[in-house]
Amino acid sequence: MSKPTIADLEKLIREIIFPFYQIERTVPLRFAPRRYENDAEHSWSLALFACALAPRVDPKLDVGKVAQFAIVHDLVEIHAGDTNNFAPEAERATKDEREREALGKLRQEFKLFPWITETIATYEKQASAEARFVKSVDKLILLLIDYFEEGQFYHEHKITLEMWRAKMQKHREKAARHPGAFAYYDEIWNLLLANPQFFHQEK
Repeated sequence: MSKPTIADLEKLIREIIFPFYQIERTVPLRFAPRRYENDAEHSWSLALFACALAPRVDPKLDVGKVAQFAIVHDLVEIHAGDTNNFAPEAERATKDEREREALGKLRQEFKLFPWITETIATYEKQASAEARFVKSVDKLILLLIDYFEEGQFYHEHKITLEMWRAKMQKHREKAARHPGAFAYYDEIWNLLLANPQFFHQEK
């Protein structure tokens, strides 16, 4: 296999790395007013959090694999965009198809760097404990932030407790992929339920 050229490296930066910083999520950065987390920041924070937690939750996990899955887990959003849990139903319904198409596009565009799409595909299969752990921790982080911010996001977006429970069921199912991570998720879930003031109250 031939080595990548400088032009190939430039393409990797211009078409994967830079665009990843431009995918803005709906998670506000409270420590940086008027700014939202982007996918690159999210993937780094997930990698750090998951790698730190993995040995304490399940010593059999390969931390290197955990890091790799966390780094690539949202790369398809370069083409598919980010879809949050409270997006309109029509947008949520097309998420899986958009992400499949995005993976195919990345596979075509970056044949010279097969590790990228091979790692994404392996993660999506959820066939290993490491992939399931990263999926669970990805959901855990979001819930944890909502809890320690005392539902600020829910109030800002007028999300009631009833709406939250309905919209978060699929999120909860994904979080259950790894029992060790899900134990934390479940604990935070119950803490949120125990604090209904964290949710928007209809007047």
